Parts: sequence; structure tokens; C-alpha cells
Amino acid sequence: MSLAGSASETSPPQVSQLAQNCWYAVASSFAFRKGPVAVPFAGHDFVLFPDAEGLPRLFSDRCPHRGASLALGQLEEGGCLRCPFHGWKFAADGTCLEAPAEPAGASPPARSDLVGERPAVESRGFIWMWWGSGPPDPALLPDLPVFPDEAWGHVESSFDWETHYSRVIESNLDNSHAYWVHKGTFASQDSPLSVPVDLRKEDRMIAATVSFELPVKGALKLLRTLSGQSGPLCATTTFSFYYPNLNIVDTSIGDQLRFIFFNASLPQSDTHTLARWVKYSKRKRFRLPGSEAQSIAISRTIFEEDHGVVRSQRPTPVPLDLTQERHVASDILSIEYRRMHRRWLSSEAAVTMARPEPLGS
Repeated sequence: MSLAGSASETSPPQVSQLAQNCWYAVASSFAFRKGPVAVPFAGHDFVLFPDAEGLPRLFSDRCPHRGASLALGQLEEGGCLRCPFHGWKFAADGTCLEAPAEPAGASPPARSDLVGERPAVESRGFIWMWWGSGPPDPALLPDLPVFPDEAWGHVESSFDWETHYSRVIESNLDNSHAYWVHKGTFASQDSPLSVPVDLRKEDRMIAATVSFELPVKGALKLLRTLSGQSGPLCATTTFSFYYPNLNIVDTSIGDQLRFIFFNASLPQSDTHTLARWVKYSKRKRFRLPGSEAQSIAISRTIFEEDHGVVRSQRPTPVPLDLTQERHVASDILSIEYRRMHRRWLSSEAAVTMARPEPLGS
């Protein structure tokens, strides 16, 4: 499963601070079950699909015939994948089984199997891809909290950020910007700022909790009315991060509404990140009006508010030398993320911030 091989004509873009020898969340289990799924990562394109046992398989997303994207193809019985262009059929291990335009009884041509396979596993609602030259280490799979059950509703989508993935991760760990960036959606400058409390740290996880008041307007005003509450509407949010690329934002509004937001930041280049997210929600006693499309649209509006500012941040990626920027108490999660990231990049387990090796031919 090595990435070593002949150099491609066009080298993939360099991704600075790309953590090596760890598991990246690359797609939700929901998307994986529907398959196949395109997985762009650090200048490489992969295709993800389930085999006959439902286990994830991940190969270079190029048909060896004419280079079409296999993610546009279709799954067939036995965990096989069919190319959308000329119908070439591949087994779950990458072996080419059929080349329909060939004469009857002819074997597929030489060098027609899929290449560039990467180790991948399914765990806690996500597909995780091993990235690095070392052997896959199951012990490094992030230990996520217990996942929401079938009683929770969910929506999922994606968002393209014009910045380095470390800046996206930090934006999802930062609560104090909400009073300025999101005053048009869910925050108010009239509410007091809250410094994160109950900081928890592990080797590859950080988390902290904040509480704040929400502006009582729109859907939030309806929520307060339906719940029989009066006075301020308060929210409590726990921000968590699981190295190397998964943020979790768990928010409760009173005792009536809770939603958990999972965001996987897939590095593309120093100026591009693909975020794939899933939002779970659970309501008590009543349901707010709205559809899945509306829920996605609201989330996208919030991302757009963030994006307008986050893409302006310099330098990219985040500086790992803490003396290069000024920090305050509300930055504690960002500080801990940078310490964790610096520790991993400088450890013996991590390879340097080098350009990824080209896929094998």
C-alpha cells in the first residue's frame, strides 16, 4: 500500500504542516454507504467504496483506461466498482475484471488494475484514511465519544475554505469570534463574553466548554415560546478536537434542543481545505419547522460568515511559535491545538512537512 512510484507529470501542491502517520477522517459513514465517494486529499484524488463485507476500500480515483473518475461510477454486486466511461469493472481488491469493449473472452489488458491503495477503516461514524509511510496503527484511531443513535436526525454537506486546514480547525475551536462574526445569525454583542472552562487534554484530544446567551429572535424566539421559557435563552457548547483533523461542537440550548456538529478538514493545499461535516440534532416534546435543506442552508450561512474573515488570516498555516501572535485567556483551545500540532510534527512518529510522494503507476 505504498505511495512510492514514478513521479507524475504534475506534482501535487505542497501542504505545509501535513501531519504524517496518523488517521484522517475523510468521509461520513452515511456517504460511504451510498458510495462511491471522491476523496481529494493533499493534491491526490482517491475513490472510496465498500467491499462485499461493507469494509472500506480506497484507491487512486483514476480508471487506468482513460483516466475517468471512478467516484462517478457505480457499485455492483460483490463489492465491485464500475467505471462510468467505458464500463470497466474492478473487484474490491482493485483487480480489473471486465473491459467490455474487448473481444468476447479476451482478458483485460496488462497494467489495468487499480493503484494507489491506502489503508482505511470505519469507526464512530467516519471513514479514516491512514496517511504516512509507517504501518497503520489502530491504536492511533481517535477515540470519539459515543455516537448519536437512531433517535437523532442528521444532515450533512461540505464547504470549501480558501485557507490552510489548520486555520479551519482553529476557527472551530474559537468561541469569542462569534460575538463579532456571527452577530447576524446566532450571537449578540449585548451578551457577555465567556472564557472556555473545564479544559480537558489528552495526547491527541482537547476540549473545553463555554456558556453564553443567545439573541431571542427568529427561530430562537419560537423555541423559547414553545418551551414555555421566559427571559434569556442560554446555550452551552463543548468544543472538542481529535487529532489530526476532526472538530466536534456539541451545543445544548436549554433542555429542549441539542445538536452535535462533526467537521472533518481535508487538506488540499496551503490555500484550500475541503470541510466535510455532519450535524446531528435532537429535540424534546416538539419539532421546529424546517427541512433538511433549510438546516444545511443555515449552516452554510454561518460558514460563509466565518470564511470571509478566516481566509484573510496570515500567515497560513498557523504559526507554531506562540510568540508570533498575541494570546488571551479565550484562546486557550487554539493554544493547546498549536502545542499538540507542534509536538506531533516534531515527534519521531511524524514525517516532516514535505511534499507527499506521487502515487504509484
